[in-house]
Amino acid sequence: MSDTLNKKEIDQLMDLFDKIKLDLQNSSFPTRTNRLEAVENMKRVIEIHGYNITIKAPDEHRIKFADALDQHLINKNFNKATGGK
Repeated sequence: MSDTLNKKEIDQLMDLFDKIKLDLQNSSFPTRTNRLEAVENMKRVIEIHGYNITIKAPDEHRIKFADALDQHLINKNFNKATGGK
């Protein structure tokens, strides 16, 4: 692969980077759908740069993350324990 990107690749990357950006103003935990979409977009960025990602971790080896409802309950209990709202 060349060390330079063509116009199509640059346009694709600009679109992907825009989709990957995190909203730092929003303190809520992203939903599973949003996280997986971001991961897929990051995978596409890596592939544009000439890398091939082919291995998907089996479910038993995947790290489990809290979903939005879990995060809401964690925040609620934390706020209750610390005197917050």
